[in-house]
Amino acid sequence: MKEKNGIGESVGRLMRDPSSLLLILISSALLILFVLYPLAYVVYIPDAEDWRTFFGKSRYATALMNTVVSSTLSALLATVVGFVYAYAVNYSNMAGKRFFRFVAFLPLLAPSVMSGLAFLLLFGRGGVVSQWLKSWLDVELDLYGLPGLLIVQTISYFPLAYMTMTGVLRSISPNLEIAAQNLGARGFRLFRTITLKLSLPGILNAFLLVAINCFADFGNPKLIGGNYSLLAVEIYGEILNNEPGLASVMGMILVVPALVVFWVQNKLLSKGSYSTITGKPVSGLVRVTTSRKTDLALLAFNSLVALFILAMFAITVLFAFTRNFGRDNTFTLDHLMKVVFNPSSPAVLNSLVLSLISSVLAVAFALVLAYVIVRKPFPGHRALDFTAVLPIALPGTFVGLALIIAFSSGPIMLQGSALLIIAAMLLKQMPVGYRGLTASFKQIDKSIEEAATNLGADSGKTLATIVLPMLQKTVVANFVYAFMKNMNTLSTIVFLITPKWVVAAVSIFNYAETGTYYWAAAVAVGLMLATLSTLGVIKLIFRSKVKIFDF
Repeated sequence: MKEKNGIGESVGRLMRDPSSLLLILISSALLILFVLYPLAYVVYIPDAEDWRTFFGKSRYATALMNTVVSSTLSALLATVVGFVYAYAVNYSNMAGKRFFRFVAFLPLLAPSVMSGLAFLLLFGRGGVVSQWLKSWLDVELDLYGLPGLLIVQTISYFPLAYMTMTGVLRSISPNLEIAAQNLGARGFRLFRTITLKLSLPGILNAFLLVAINCFADFGNPKLIGGNYSLLAVEIYGEILNNEPGLASVMGMILVVPALVVFWVQNKLLSKGSYSTITGKPVSGLVRVTTSRKTDLALLAFNSLVALFILAMFAITVLFAFTRNFGRDNTFTLDHLMKVVFNPSSPAVLNSLVLSLISSVLAVAFALVLAYVIVRKPFPGHRALDFTAVLPIALPGTFVGLALIIAFSSGPIMLQGSALLIIAAMLLKQMPVGYRGLTASFKQIDKSIEEAATNLGADSGKTLATIVLPMLQKTVVANFVYAFMKNMNTLSTIVFLITPKWVVAAVSIFNYAETGTYYWAAAVAVGLMLATLSTLGVIKLIFRSKVKIFDF
């Protein structure tokens, strides 16, 4: 029997299913309150004078141009590094692949601002490498500004590109490459015409992910940007100067490049076919791999990247566990006891608690949204779907700006509360889980849920007892991703923290900015230990149902 459609029938079904109606109303209310209301407030608050000030000062135009240039270059470099690194791991015969997978995982454990801290400890004016070059070779190293920013953002965000490209490269069917090889394609021609072309969607998606993060990056430009001003840093300054209107103008301007990246990506992907799963058998086929010379070149490249990452982690650990590395190398636990395990310095504990709460809520909210939008179509579901994924297209700096401006005055006052920090973390991570769960719902036959409904279960019980167990792996994977991102976030919440609810990433930034590098390093180490411990507990609970440390 054909299911009846139409607005009237959809509304009728909802009225007969009050639990679904309640889920839709709650979801809509939360998205309106924490997404649409703050965005509308940011658009409304600037006056004509704020717009004239922004366009009338060359300083802001320079910051905008610097943001576009540095973010684009960093995204390109990180995407190239991520692609080559992933290609080496998946297509070469080089040794140490497990090690290189592990190294690519490491930056995900640390906040991006730790890369800026480690860069200062190595290559800053008083850095270990800078001092060595000055004393032995009489070379003055000055990488502040654009050069340093490109290096730090490339290292910070290349794992995003690597993970995206690894998934795409693994999905390319070996029979396509073997067929091309049988037709005479070899070496670089095979790579260019088959592998690279089929990888294009992954490359573009990787570029998009990295670019959005670079546009929103605040900590690294503030620490090592020097006089190279970026828009995110200018927004922070205007918030401190109590100029919310001008900050809102800059926030809206910052969104424009991010939206352009989305538009360009969609345009490029719409012009070709990139199917890699053809339904043809591939069992027993061996992927075409690189030559011996190429293996050596790829090994050298990956080793250089790995060396840089390991050096950044090593210098952070050395500063955390010595009195003042380079001047007094005596081993000590004093720094960790002072800023990690001291009840008066709860930054790491705050990060852990807030991240766990926001990650659980983000996954739960994503599950409910995916369920009602895919399984319970209703009038306005497309608008709800758009609102749900909108935060992923917005730089984290803009999301945090919108929340602090909207809830620091007006009818709803949440400034200084943990709820606002949790909401900011949730908004940035929920869309990722929502997209994944939406895809999973579409792969599961709805007749299973209909059978439960026919046996008397309402939507709430069906969601909890039928849907959730079937999607357990996806739910846990999204929770792990959200937790790691929330533990390390800075740009989204830098405007929202208070002395009571300071978090680890902000503490690292504050200590680094004031030159107390050993405390900044100690907080970074404490944050990574807390993250690893939590992930270890999750792995013990879910075992093979979730892959975390499987390199």
